[in-house]
Amino acid sequence: MDHDSLIEAVRTERAALDDAVRAGPMSAEVPTCEGWTVADLALHVGSFCGFWSHVLCEGTGRPKTPFPDPPTGGDLVRWLADLSAHLVDELTETPATTELWTWFDGDHSAGFVARRCAHELAVHRYDAQSARATCAPIAARLAVDGIDELLDVLVTAREPSGQGTGRTLALHGTDAGSNWAVVLGTDRVVVERPHRVPTAGNGCDLALAATSSDLELLLYNRPPLGPVDDHGDRSVLDDWYREFSF
Repeated sequence: MDHDSLIEAVRTERAALDDAVRAGPMSAEVPTCEGWTVADLALHVGSFCGFWSHVLCEGTGRPKTPFPDPPTGGDLVRWLADLSAHLVDELTETPATTELWTWFDGDHSAGFVARRCAHELAVHRYDAQSARATCAPIAARLAVDGIDELLDVLVTAREPSGQGTGRTLALHGTDAGSNWAVVLGTDRVVVERPHRVPTAGNGCDLALAATSSDLELLLYNRPPLGPVDDHGDRSVLDDWYREFSF
C-alpha cells in the first residue's frame, strides 16, 4: 500500500476504534485480549499513539504534541480520541521518506511508522469491537499488507524461539488471490510467495484458505469472522504462535 492509503487506513481504523471504545462500559472484558478490559485496551492504544506521534515530531523538528498522563473514568475516552487524532495529524504532515527512529533496522522512515500504525490500529479496533459484539473485518487490501508486514517485519524482528519444527504453514487469501508459504525453521522463519495456491501434502503441512482479513486475524491469534478451509495438521498453528504473539 502507498503512504497516503496507509494514512487513510489509520484515520479510518482510529475512528472505528474510538466509536467501539465509547459504545459501552470501560470495565467490559475484551474477549480477544485475555485479561484486558476496554480501559486497558484504551490505555495501550493511547500510549501507542502518543509515543509514535512524538517520534514523528522528533523526526521533523515540530513541537511535540500533547501527551498527558491518562485520566481515570470516562475521560479516558477523550484522552484516547485526542491522542489518536494527533497521530493522524502528524502522519499527514510528515513525508514518507522522513528519517526518524524506529525499532526495525531495515527501515527508519515515516513510511514504516504509517504502516505499523495502520495495522496496530486495525487489529486493536477489532479487539475493541469484540468487547461490543460488533466485530467487522479488516479491509482486504489492508489485510494483505498486514500479513506482509507481519511476515516480513514483525516476526523477523524477534528472536526465534529455537523450537521451530521446520514445518510449513501455507496461506491463500480467497478474496485477493494472495499466497504465502511460511517455513517455521529452528533458527528463522522463511517466507515465500508461491504463484500457485498451496495445498497440504504438496510441500506444506497445513494449508489455510480464507479471506485476507480472517487469515490476518488467525496469524494474530484472533478468531476469524468467516469460514476457514484448512487441510493438514492444525498443530502447525501452535508452532506459529510460539514464534509470534501480539
